[in-house]
Amino acid sequence: MSSPARPLPAPSRQPRQICVVLHDVAPARWDSCTRVLRQVRAVAREAGVTVPVTLLLVPRLEGLDRPPALYLRWLHGLARGGHELALHGLTHRDEGPPPRSLLERLQRRFYTAGEGEFAALSRREADARLAAGRAWAQEHDLQVQGFVAPAWLLNADGWDAVAGAGFDYTCTLNRVVALPGRQAVHAPSLVYSTRAAWRRVLSVWWTTLLARRQRQTQLLRLELHPGDCDHPAVQRCWTRLLRQALRERQPVRLCDAAQLARLDGTPPARKSA
Repeated sequence: MSSPARPLPAPSRQPRQICVVLHDVAPARWDSCTRVLRQVRAVAREAGVTVPVTLLLVPRLEGLDRPPALYLRWLHGLARGGHELALHGLTHRDEGPPPRSLLERLQRRFYTAGEGEFAALSRREADARLAAGRAWAQEHDLQVQGFVAPAWLLNADGWDAVAGAGFDYTCTLNRVVALPGRQAVHAPSLVYSTRAAWRRVLSVWWTTLLARRQRQTQLLRLELHPGDCDHPAVQRCWTRLLRQALRERQPVRLCDAAQLARLDGTPPARKSA
């Protein structure tokens, strides 16, 4: 008589992860970016780990097209050190047609302060900006695998343009989306608004609450901006949340999260996601 079959071992659980992302990386905000990165490294040293950061590059922020050589060396050094570079628009300015509804006006003018560059572009305009951004990166020998639209605003034409441009992934506010198949993984963003005192107070409260509610989420994103070390309450909040996350999460880059989406994500994400 044959022995009874042994039960198959339970699949190993993927460790929970956190992505640290730094937006608006450009020469005009270089000093502020380095302050944020120094603070991330300080928290990482306390935790005894290395935290790779995904840096979102804006080639023509504030009109500057020719970056200083020292700035480029800095970016190359970060890439060699295990950090990731990604494209974050071309100018970071919303230069599309006027909003057509109250909701669109609130989203593009109030929520983003006119920074949602890809919120309302035609396919032709989106293609041109993506091509210019990739050409800029290629000219300076910078490898950019992903594209993240400013303020995560990407209309239907923009989705098609990004999917057709050869990027490995993009993001919405709450998802990382692998390309070209558009498989998506839930990845809520912890992000701060620092433009006004009331925004800082509200975002510190909301981000703390969101982090608590999403504690069991497989993938979490800490989305930082250059000004997030300029206000003590904001800095205390995000460094505390990062410190807590590193006790129970593995730090990864957005390109790593996109691979998770490609393997384990949902069916193709809707363009409105």
